Formats: sequence, C-alpha cells, structure tokens
Amino acid sequence: MKTQLLLLLFLILICNSVFGQLCGTLPPANPTTYSQEDNKESIYHKGSSSAVCINVIFHIVRNTNQTNAFPLPNTDDITAELNESFSQHNIIFNNLGMDFIDNTNFVDLTRSEAETLDNINNRSDAINYYIVDNLWDQVAGVVINGLPNRNLFIEDQHVLNFVSAHEVGHCLNLYHTFEDDFGEERIDGLFCSTTGDLVCDTPADNQTGTTNGYNPDMTNLMSYYHLAPWFNTLDHFTDGQGFRMRSAIYTEPILQSTRSTSCTQISEVNTICYSQTTTVSLSNLGGATTVWSSSSNVQITSSNNSSASIRGLNSYSNGYGWIRAVLSNGITFQENFHVGKSEVDNVVFRNNGAGVTGYFCTSHYYNEFEILPYVPDASYEVRIRDLSTYNIVAGPYNFTGNIATLPTSYNYTPGWYLFEARGTNSCGISSWTQWEVEFVDCSLGGGGGGELEYSVSPNPSSKNITIKKIKGGHKTNTDKYPIKLYNFNSKLIYEGFIRNQISLDVSNYKKGRYIIEINKNQKSETHHLIIK
Repeated sequence: MKTQLLLLLFLILICNSVFGQLCGTLPPANPTTYSQEDNKESIYHKGSSSAVCINVIFHIVRNTNQTNAFPLPNTDDITAELNESFSQHNIIFNNLGMDFIDNTNFVDLTRSEAETLDNINNRSDAINYYIVDNLWDQVAGVVINGLPNRNLFIEDQHVLNFVSAHEVGHCLNLYHTFEDDFGEERIDGLFCSTTGDLVCDTPADNQTGTTNGYNPDMTNLMSYYHLAPWFNTLDHFTDGQGFRMRSAIYTEPILQSTRSTSCTQISEVNTICYSQTTTVSLSNLGGATTVWSSSSNVQITSSNNSSASIRGLNSYSNGYGWIRAVLSNGITFQENFHVGKSEVDNVVFRNNGAGVTGYFCTSHYYNEFEILPYVPDASYEVRIRDLSTYNIVAGPYNFTGNIATLPTSYNYTPGWYLFEARGTNSCGISSWTQWEVEFVDCSLGGGGGGELEYSVSPNPSSKNITIKKIKGGHKTNTDKYPIKLYNFNSKLIYEGFIRNQISLDVSNYKKGRYIIEINKNQKSETHHLIIK
C-alpha cells in the first residue's frame, strides 16, 4: 500500500511538472474579487434568459507566402466546444469568423513575438483567439499582458481540447485552482474568497491530489490533473467560477465591449401553473436541433425544434422547476422558474435596528420579515393574532416582493403571537400558513439573552456585515474580545477579535443561517445571521 501511494504521488508530481509547462498564463499582481450581488431572481433565473453573449474571432497564423503552416481548424467546432463548457454558466460564444496573419516569423512564437502579435488584427469587440503552430517552452496556451484580457494564444493541436476553455477562462479572469500568489487556500475553506483562486466552491488544491487532507476538484478546467492516466479529462467549471466570469464580463471595461446580441436566446419564464400552458421559445437557432427536458414537477405538453409548451405536472405541483434545451451546436439552455401557487414555506423574523434575528421588538425598532421561498411576481398578505384569544390584532398587511417591514401603528406587549402569511401569483391564492413569533422589549436585550452590547447589520446580508458595539464602553484601545462565526451545523468558519467594530465579507459563504458568538469577560453574546 505504501509503495502504491508513493507511486501515485510520483506520477502526480510528474504530471504537474509537465502541465506546468502547458499554460503560460501568470496571475496578476493585484487580483480582483467580486461580491455576490443581492439578486434573488438568480434563484430562478440562473438559466439562459440572463445569459451573456460573447463574440470570438480567430486569427490563423500561416507562412508569409500564404501557405498553411498547419491544417486549418474548423472554427465552428472550436466555438461549439467552448459553448459546451461555458453555456451551462450562462456564457455563450458567437463566432465572428476568422482571418489570416501571413508571417512565418509568428508560426513558431516566442513570448516577445507574442507581444507584437498581440496587436495585429486585434478587435476590441471580441475575444481574439490567435492560433499558431508552436509556442515557447512547451507552452500549449497562454494569456499575456494581464488578466482579464481579450487575447489568447494557443497551439493548433490544442484548439479542440480543454486548453481552449482553460485559456478563455483566464481571459474571463479565472485563476488556476492551485493559485497561491494571493496566499495558500486553507483546506477548511476559511478565507477562501481572498486566497487561492478566490473562488470558494473550488476546494483547496496544492497539486498533490488527495493527500494530507486535500480533496481538490480533479476534473476542473482550471486545474492541472488531466495528464494522470487514471483521471478523467478536465470538463467543467463550478458555479462560483461561472459567477466570477459573468461578473468580469459585466464589470471589466476590457470585456464589456465583447458582448453581442447575436447568440441563440431563450424566452424568459417567471411562473408556470397547472391550469394553463406556457410556451418557451428559442430565437437565433440557425441550423441547430433541440432536445427538450424538464424537472419532475413540470410536463412538456408539446414541443418542436424552436419551442416547447409546458405546465405544472398536476394541481399540487409547487416550488422550483426548470426546462432545458440541449442544442446540437453544443449550447445548453436552462430556464428556471416557480411552479404553482406562491405557498409560504418559512418566514424569517428579524429586527435590523437591534441587529437580531428570530423575534420582533415591541416598539422603537425596525421589525422586518422575509417570506421564503422567493417567488417572482408574487404578492403577499400577513396578519397577526393574539395567541390566547386568537383575535386578529394587526393586519392584514399587503405587500409585493418577499421582504417587508411590520407597520409601527400597533404597539405590542411582550409575549408570543401568531404570524400568518399567504401569497398570490398568476396561479391563484395560496393557503394561510402560521408561525409563532415572540415580541420582546429590545431595550432590555430580549430573546432571553440579557442586554445586547453589539449589533449586526445589515442582517440578512449577501455582501458585507458590520458588527458594532452599541452599549457600554471599553477601558483602553487594546481591549479586544474573541468573536466566532458558526454555520448551523456548528462548524467554525471564522475566528477573530473585536474591539468596538469589525467588518466581515460574507459574499462567498453559502446562503443560510449562521451564529455569531462574542465572548467578553466570561459573558457570551450570540446573534443569528442570515446570509442570502
């Protein structure tokens, strides 16, 4: 067993050293991070209605006398390969065609020659894909002059394998999964948004495979594990990498001009019902053929190459659903939507003024609640009953969207109440659902925890939170107290210290409930945090 392990490590190291010569792209001196935007629609519209179309143009380097230095590639095949890798992440490529650069000096390219070639026939409205016969030092593909970028260089023998997607990923500001120039990524995922490849759903990778506690993504397109004979080819990006690439396309000036409206598109769907059919259509199909499929709570009543009619599977169908179109040109579309009535599954009670979650305050504070799940185009009605008498003491309140503030027109006495909610959308009115909620006097702390000294805001958050001292003082500027952040599986994901105030970036943590614990002078204070 020990001999086999040593052989495995030896082969991995050999493979890594060989692949280390295949990609010549260097990380930037100043890496870019992107914060998760507060976009609830992404829950349902992760699919192609929000897809971004990118132009790509191919520059074929051949001999000065216009003879081919290598067999001409089929650029439509290259585009199809790119779309197979990227369309699942809402990025689609439009082939603008190809031209020729007739200069034998550039057929076998050195890095200094690449600096010159980088400016020939260059177009600002596309990813410029320079194809040569050979690159320097066994490099198979490279992006020079920084990331993100519009230009890449690749050897002709690699245009139809994973190297194409790998280098385009670099253009769209992805780094290698094993990147350590920004700090080595920890195995436990702590600080994953600021170290390693800056993407949290790509596990830590030190290029030694599954050793010493590491469990890297060995088939990720930005990794180096493809050469080992027992591994599959590199074939995918993660959702986090997809988010990073789309963010770069939308925000980086060098990439924004590459966007186009010429790609195939799918029509947008928010909600489907059982009582009526909805038609989903494809435009700009060209000659591609389509295979349709759907989630189990959706039925396709009819379809042809460019459209499909869908409805809920039955009158009880409810929740998240999707329809998928797989095109013969390598593009995959998935349009996500809500199925059925806007039934309320959960309510999150919070008080932004006090920075707490789980209860309301009797007065003086900002009582906010969130209806879950988020349903596009839904409106809601809520009311509050006295638990002892069952009488309605507040409401009904009507609002659109799934987050609202409780009106301050009613002063509650401390105690437990019944909170009721129901939703309305194009499929009808849902049933009432109920939760017990406690109203507490927040000026006294509340929630059974005594006086709170710190606040957490905003809460919920998808970007940054500030934990700030709101009561009491401190003796000196050196006073500091331990602070810990746990997920709801009680796993410690952050540990540090606080004096009066700290800010934390939570944009790369998974959505859900978290617990903040602050320990001061043998006293523990906890806050519930919602990351959305």
